Amino acid sequence: MPQLRFKAALLLSLLAPTAASAGPSPWWEHYERSDNYRCGEDVKVLIERNDSQASLYMRGYRLNLFRDQQSPLLKRYANSQFSVTFRGDEIELEDLTSRRLCQRFEQA
Repeated sequence: MPQLRFKAALLLSLLAPTAASAGPSPWWEHYERSDNYRCGEDVKVLIERNDSQASLYMRGYRLNLFRDQQSPLLKRYANSQFSVTFRGDEIELEDLTSRRLCQRFEQA
């Protein structure tokens, strides 16, 4: 049940105005890194990032996040409803109601 609640909350947080332009970012956004993560068996996430911002793609939706200046020691990107924290080959996805760990499986 917590997994369904996480999926529902994540989907709602991703249904933002940026959802209309889902897919890899255009070249002019200058993302330095692109990684694929697996969260469980059926959820895949693509994250493109640089030092100041990141784009998260999941199930055809895009979410823009900005580097958290409050946490200079962590690689953390966030907006008002969602955050991603990088820890080596793992990321932690956190929204207002849940938290989930994902494992990197491919680096582009």
